[in-house]
Amino acid sequence: MAKVVISQPKMPHREQKLQSINHIGRHPEQTIHINDKVVSKAHAVISSAEGKYWVQDNNSRNGTFVNETRIFTRTQLNEGDVVRLGETRLTFCSEVPKASGMTGALSMRESILIQEDKALNAINTFQAQIDAHDINLDFRPEKDVLDEAILREDYEKLRAVYELSEASGQEADLESLLERILDKIFKLIDVSRAVILFEEDGELNPVAAKGVSNADGQMNISKTILQEVQEKHIAIRSHNALMDSRFEEAHSIILQGIVSIICVPLIFDGNFLGVIYLDTQKNAGAFTEKDLKVITAFAFQASSKITNIRLAKKAEEEAVARTQLSRLLSPNLVEEVVKGRAEVNLGGKLMDATVMFADIRGFTSLSEKLPPEMLMATLNQYFEIMVDVIFKHDGTLDKFIGDEIMAVWGAPIPQDDHGERAVRAANEIRARLEVFNQQREAAGETALQIGIGINSGQMVAGYSGASQTLSYTVLGDAVNVASRLCSHAKPKEILISDALHDRVLKEFEIDVREPVTFKGKSKPLGVFQIVKKLNDSDQFPSLSATPHLFETPLPQGLDLNVRPKSDS
Repeated sequence: MAKVVISQPKMPHREQKLQSINHIGRHPEQTIHINDKVVSKAHAVISSAEGKYWVQDNNSRNGTFVNETRIFTRTQLNEGDVVRLGETRLTFCSEVPKASGMTGALSMRESILIQEDKALNAINTFQAQIDAHDINLDFRPEKDVLDEAILREDYEKLRAVYELSEASGQEADLESLLERILDKIFKLIDVSRAVILFEEDGELNPVAAKGVSNADGQMNISKTILQEVQEKHIAIRSHNALMDSRFEEAHSIILQGIVSIICVPLIFDGNFLGVIYLDTQKNAGAFTEKDLKVITAFAFQASSKITNIRLAKKAEEEAVARTQLSRLLSPNLVEEVVKGRAEVNLGGKLMDATVMFADIRGFTSLSEKLPPEMLMATLNQYFEIMVDVIFKHDGTLDKFIGDEIMAVWGAPIPQDDHGERAVRAANEIRARLEVFNQQREAAGETALQIGIGINSGQMVAGYSGASQTLSYTVLGDAVNVASRLCSHAKPKEILISDALHDRVLKEFEIDVREPVTFKGKSKPLGVFQIVKKLNDSDQFPSLSATPHLFETPLPQGLDLNVRPKSDS
């Protein structure tokens, strides 16, 4: 997991793993709390998007700097970048852990160099199908082994393989597992250095290492050997690299005096994960064929454990993503995004979308008549209906503003028919509120009347926020027009702009209203009222058939953010 190393004057360094969204500031409730007087309470945000991490300043008083350059827009973080807030520095580290036994100041990819050479011509290869049932370790029966030293050596190797399976069975942290694997390898055979490399976008990158580094703090590995293992899924062992004349161009091997090499693939269920690379600078022929077969079996077990941890991590990330997205999107869209079948566009992207505002008419007078707890209960029942309909039509819940609700279609997930979906949702909301009001009036309570405004157009969609949370929202003139239409709508009216008229003309009966010149507009805008759905066959359920609308609390995680609001 990515992390930041936090450095402050006269204080020890500390590390903090990064979440998908990390709020940084002086306020104690920030994700990364910085006790620095120069730092604002909600200074900046580091967030993850599209597999990368980004930092954004929250309009802080003294600014946010990346590598001593002040940033004013969302900025991508790369390995080793330093984010400065006041006198505090946060050094960004990606998911790649640092090498064990390597120079601490160098990152893993800087410490281990994969070099081009022609070493493969000099290497004797052993091809192995990585399958638990096909691995023949060539360990003879005890009665056939006359040399006690060989018997003990074989026993220790088998015991080490068994211990890996036992010890790592409950390991949940990938970094800890890789360290355990390397430790077991050093107990298993006489090795000088060991490196585990994972495949990432077709390239092999080191993720863990143990052993001695050379004088300049670097370790060189033959790229040719790695590619052979990666492409053919074979295990490779060299007998004596230095004595073979065919190693003349294998600079990465010759320069470090490497005598013997083992390189085996990490494969599980047919999926290539990476390789384990071992070498020694000791005696020639240090690695036997039995060593190769034992490491191959060892790599199979390691691949199984690595896969299990990755699957568990993926499941955990999906659970977190579902929780976060369920606050914005309908359940079916959440699943599409989590499974990667739909893309969420983050970070301020211009999109063609539709926005709807719905506002209770006479809310101020209603709040004066009702006790606060009854007012809150009424709003909860009302919002439950609204959210249910918005999600049914695959809308995105933008925010609650007192008694007003704002929803979006076409963002963050593009929809070709976003305008039609929004109008259908508004029409169903109006119908459901009619049923809702029938029960309220029967109980002697005041009916809730709302006005709705809808507009389509180009708008900027992305995350914004400050103190405690980021919120997904849309901004732009098209959004402002929708808000003005909502303010202009009378009780039970759904007003749309001319941008939507042609899109829904065949589906709804529409009345033409007088053009209106809204504040900030130089020309009148066309305004239309949705009367009803043509050939309407929808049967909205009665209240008795849908008790969940009033008995079930709002979905967990939804913040009503209810506060008094003046009438529009």
